[in-house]
Amino acid sequence: MKHGAAERRGVIMKGPLTEFKLARVARPEVELPIALVTIDNGADHTKPTVFGRPAFESLDRVLAELESDDWAGLVVTGKPYFFSAGADLEEFSVYATPELAREGSRTGHELFGRIHALPYPTVAAINGACLGGGVELALHCDVRTISTAVRHFACPECFLGIVPGWGGTQLVPRLVGGETAVAFIVENAMRQNRMLDGRRAHELGFADRLLEPPEFVDESLAFATELARNGAKTATKPETGGSEPVAEMLRKAKARLDDAVHGAAAAPYRALDLIEGALSDWSLDDGYRAEEDAIAELLPSRQAQASLYAFDLVERRAKKLPALAAEPRSVGRIGIVGAGLMATQLAALFLRRLELPLVITDVDEQALGRAREAIDAELDGLLAKGS
Repeated sequence: MKHGAAERRGVIMKGPLTEFKLARVARPEVELPIALVTIDNGADHTKPTVFGRPAFESLDRVLAELESDDWAGLVVTGKPYFFSAGADLEEFSVYATPELAREGSRTGHELFGRIHALPYPTVAAINGACLGGGVELALHCDVRTISTAVRHFACPECFLGIVPGWGGTQLVPRLVGGETAVAFIVENAMRQNRMLDGRRAHELGFADRLLEPPEFVDESLAFATELARNGAKTATKPETGGSEPVAEMLRKAKARLDDAVHGAAAAPYRALDLIEGALSDWSLDDGYRAEEDAIAELLPSRQAQASLYAFDLVERRAKKLPALAAEPRSVGRIGIVGAGLMATQLAALFLRRLELPLVITDVDEQALGRAREAIDAELDGLLAKGS
């Protein structure tokens, strides 16, 4: 993997770094050990594991051991409460050139592809939150177990202005069919990032076994042992064919997308194209190259960069306010320019919370009148309730 560009750009890796930790587990049913790989960053559940440059370097080292030694099988799992939250979005937002974006996508394809190519059964034991790249890593394993405790299983990339870039658009349709793939990758993401829980993910075919938390890892190891003893790499799966032709299914999906975003977002349309390719005559390698092309185009775009910044602002920075060098100043009066709907709502909120004099100005006297009426009505309602 090439990482010189990161050093040249002065990227500083902050926070706990994700590692892939390898342990040998002896099982009496098989002669060779089972490899147990845990995705961990050494921090508590408030700091999720993510995949950035250090994580991929760690995975590269572990894969060398998995490829060179003799193993009966592999189980990949996560630290408590987290399988993986996927790509390190802070790093992704820094690598915002087509060349670096393509390189990041290709690196994931190559490393996860090496997991898929291992000659023994591989099990992704999804013990906790599994998002984006975490889902894609799990899809490269032969089979998956999932805990009933899992509450977050999703590919949120379209919500962030990009597409799954490590195999998701190609592997999900092949695993669960086109209709479920469209809902999972595109429609759930565009509906305020809806997610599946463990039971629903199992029902839809993403996981082969649904297990309870207390013995989750042990039972996942037993599953890998069972496959190794039987000389199998996969479990028997039901057919996942859709109820209608692919072309018609995708036509309806694009029509629903048009109604929702009116062509304003490029990523979900690109994701539909990638899903269509996966359901046609593309090879897996063809699909991976198409994903890399899509990431190289979408990630550097202003829309994706703005989405990533906004997501980071809401999810991380707003929860950990920076230290302020200046003393806060008291607020004695409030002024709002404009009397539209949002300004009216803000005015009512300020009056209710801060109880300070407030002035709204607008060039439209009628808009000012409507705003005053709406604010008076809200405050009167609160007064009637004794608030």
